[in-house]
Amino acid sequence: MIPEEELLEKPIKLRNACIFYLGHIPTFMDIHLTRATHGKPTEPSSYPSIFERGIDPDVDDPEQCHAHSEIPDSWPPANEILDFQSKVRIRVKKLYASGQATKDRAVSRALWLSYEHEIMHLETLLYMLIQSEKTMAPPTTVMPDFQALALQARQGAVENQWFDIPAQEVEIGIEDPDDNSGPEHFFGWDNEKPKRTVQVPAFKAQGRPITNGEYAKYLEENRIDTLPASWQTLSRTNGEETTNGSSSAFLHGKAVRTVYGPIALKLALDWPVCASYDEIAGCARWMGGRIPTMEEARSIYRYVDEAKAKAHESLGANIPAVNASVQL
Repeated sequence: MIPEEELLEKPIKLRNACIFYLGHIPTFMDIHLTRATHGKPTEPSSYPSIFERGIDPDVDDPEQCHAHSEIPDSWPPANEILDFQSKVRIRVKKLYASGQATKDRAVSRALWLSYEHEIMHLETLLYMLIQSEKTMAPPTTVMPDFQALALQARQGAVENQWFDIPAQEVEIGIEDPDDNSGPEHFFGWDNEKPKRTVQVPAFKAQGRPITNGEYAKYLEENRIDTLPASWQTLSRTNGEETTNGSSSAFLHGKAVRTVYGPIALKLALDWPVCASYDEIAGCARWMGGRIPTMEEARSIYRYVDEAKAKAHESLGANIPAVNASVQL
């Protein structure tokens, strides 16, 4: 998805170049596996000095950055980085083949954290790539029919209802001592610990996220010119334009960034909007609500899970059981 000539580019100026993430993901895993096994780092052993930690701007002041690895005058060649990645993968396979990956909790922890870290950075990299004008579509995939999908979404649209979420006691976090003395379960990051119980008061919540269409209406009616980073202004976009909600004049020439290129905003009105916290918070206030807290989000999930379980039990009680005994 990244043209070779774009590996050294920075689609997001406050982040590293794309090539950094190709080296950072396997380097992070190798660092933790080396600590867990008390072994030797995979060569080149110098990689942690440049790939251990990326640029991480301060949330409140993007001009300030947390400590990060040195940025070299020139990055290693892509082929060398990919060779290093392959060697780390081989190291992981050997740990599974020997049984150490499942029998040694320190190794299990290192692998689990590394897998979650990789998933997180694949998401980060994808977010960066859709902001580049030169990103290539994922190989072996077929471009969706966005016009047909937009029509299907519009025909199946339902009102975004408000639901009463009752006051609940929810459990957050897990018990996961760093010395590996805890129970047998998956491992947690620092912000997932310790396990605690929280009382969440009753509140109301809508059934789906804010959409591009709702956000467009918010911008138009409040005469806000700043677009979210996931949108862009173009004279031409992929797909025929259809409309609902905001005026055609406002939607004209605006597009949503995707890995398939910019898609006319009019074809993405039912998609959840991707924007900053402050942007979403402003729209939520305008719509008469607010962004739920983390505790409220957990309360919503618990309420939905329990409602689904009750519905399943009710359905099972009204459907005759199928005779599972078969004679041959």
